[in-house]
Amino acid sequence: MKELRRDILGFDTMVKTLNGDKEYVFFDNAASTPALKSVYEQMEEIMKYYSNVHRGTGYKAFYSTELFDKSREYVKKFVGAAENDTAIFVKNTTEAINKLARIIKANFPDATILISEMDHHSNILPWKKYFRTRWWEVEENGRLDLNKLEEILKEEDGNIKLVAVTGASNVTGYTNPVHKIASIAHKYGAYVFIDGAQLVPHKKISMTTDKDSEKIDFLAFSAHKIYSPFGSGALLGDKKIFSAKDPSCVGGGTIKFVAKEETVWAELPDREEAGTPNIPGAISLALTLKKLSSYGFENLEKMEEELAEYFIKKFKELSKFTLLGDKNRNKGDFSVFSFKNDDGLSPFLIASILSFEEGIGVRAGCFCAHPYLAKLMNFSKEKVEEVKKKIINDEMDKFPGAIRASLSFYNTEEEIDRLFEILKKIEKGEYSQYYFKKDVHAFVPEGFDFHIPEVL
Repeated sequence: MKELRRDILGFDTMVKTLNGDKEYVFFDNAASTPALKSVYEQMEEIMKYYSNVHRGTGYKAFYSTELFDKSREYVKKFVGAAENDTAIFVKNTTEAINKLARIIKANFPDATILISEMDHHSNILPWKKYFRTRWWEVEENGRLDLNKLEEILKEEDGNIKLVAVTGASNVTGYTNPVHKIASIAHKYGAYVFIDGAQLVPHKKISMTTDKDSEKIDFLAFSAHKIYSPFGSGALLGDKKIFSAKDPSCVGGGTIKFVAKEETVWAELPDREEAGTPNIPGAISLALTLKKLSSYGFENLEKMEEELAEYFIKKFKELSKFTLLGDKNRNKGDFSVFSFKNDDGLSPFLIASILSFEEGIGVRAGCFCAHPYLAKLMNFSKEKVEEVKKKIINDEMDKFPGAIRASLSFYNTEEEIDRLFEILKKIEKGEYSQYYFKKDVHAFVPEGFDFHIPEVL
């Protein structure tokens, strides 16, 4: 554990608070994780040999090309991709989903896409932009019912060409049975796309199993959520679908030949990676996956499970906070928790108190999952309309939502204790005076000198 924690870049960073300098506690891992220090340092050496890839003839070009191409193969291996799958490097999961939506549109222009009420906006908006969509709604406890999935697919009678669903929720930490979902979808002639932004960093996944019917057709995930510096991501899927039509984005690198009247497209994956790719991002992603594998992914999962159990135990000591969703978590769920204050305190105020008084970083709001939060918080249609107006009018101080604490394997029980100590103080009203500062969209303490060192 000590070795793992020391490998987290900035794990011992001190920050200024109302109560003196404190070691920062980072509980916003679902948004972005810190980078692995060992990979960051390794990349410093690799960057000395940086060059563009595939068409250069110098030593640095050969060096960068080999590492870049090996990185792609390692990513495929890490997620158990099939032989006929390709991995396309992108900047993040959102870009991957937009790319996939354009590819599916080219192949199936009149398709209906099934989207889930549990999902992040990034796995909702691209599908709504290009297709007729249908909702797979969650149950009262916030979970998805596989029986409903089958009912919808049967009712649509072949119209649904793709089921797009998150592998794990960024709000509740619920982990979905992705292979069972794939099996049901395939039974009715639909492909399956899994948004792996939250799943891949926390649970070992394989796109394939010993049953062909359970194969995940398309998967995407982001490097910035899996401890990798320099930002990157990957979209994986069947070469036949990716290469059936013209590339989704064209330009340098996507072609074999161009004349005034003719274009011959390159083979995969080049045809789907227009322009110079994020070479350091791709290499650092592969190095990060390799490092995590060396720690033993099952060990990391176990550490997170133990932290999740401890978090739930401590949460039961609170009297004025409610955890959103199912109170009986499944063993496969991961360590993300969203909760609200029963006295109606703004989630943004609570997040600021945690930050300014104890040096704890969490997230507040609706976490880019407005439909899901509305369901979990039992908002009526009238309440949703009221919330919409507050958002449009930029009334963040009056905006309802939740507080999210998202843990990782490197966090500790002591850090969880610090969180619950301050939450208990909030329940008693023991915190400083705050006002809403519109130019930073946050509550800040009266008279606090919130100074960010100048870098630019």
